[in-house]
Amino acid sequence: MIQRYLFELLTLGVAEFQKRPVLIEDIFSQQYGLDATEVAAAKAYFLENPPDVINGYARRDTKFPALAVVLAGEGESKDFLGYGAGQVMDESDPLNHADIKSAVWQYTYHIFSYADHPDVCLWYYEMAKTMIWSSMRWLEAKGLMIMSMSGMELAPDPKYIPEHLFVRQLVFQCQREFQFVDRLSLSQKVFQVAGIHVDKSGSPSDVGGVKTLVTTYTEGDD
Repeated sequence: MIQRYLFELLTLGVAEFQKRPVLIEDIFSQQYGLDATEVAAAKAYFLENPPDVINGYARRDTKFPALAVVLAGEGESKDFLGYGAGQVMDESDPLNHADIKSAVWQYTYHIFSYADHPDVCLWYYEMAKTMIWSSMRWLEAKGLMIMSMSGMELAPDPKYIPEHLFVRQLVFQCQREFQFVDRLSLSQKVFQVAGIHVDKSGSPSDVGGVKTLVTTYTEGDD
């Protein structure tokens, strides 16, 4: 599931930033040109207070700072003709093939950076953005397509934001094929027929392996 992919890469990203704090310098010194004092402060604070990565909105017992992965919305964006995407063979009977149904879905996830100080909230937001952006190839290998990111700072809201916390929201959007094997389609198929054989020049392959249960007869045969 996509939410688990994001959770995994953020968890691995936090561990990698702890192991290689030079990555923090790359973001704030090389990318944004912050002064050495703030870069050193960001690095020192991160090493002593790495964010917890959680699924869903923060709760009262959440340890802060934290990065929270939340599903903001999903929906079907494009389907195939008849939702058809091929067939899969039933190993118990090679003549039986279940239909594969498929559609492309659009997903939106929010990654919240929670902290009790505005600078820490900003630092961890930028780190999370880098972690995800640098993992796009890995996400592509998981089947994600047309990925994009955006973000914003959130106004205080007691329904979603614990008191005295600062929050920034990173928005991650992507598309992915949603596919399943329709096993019930087997019961809707015709696997044998009875009737009159018309095409005299035909061959068994013309009926695609279906058992016709028809014996051809030519006048004069016993």
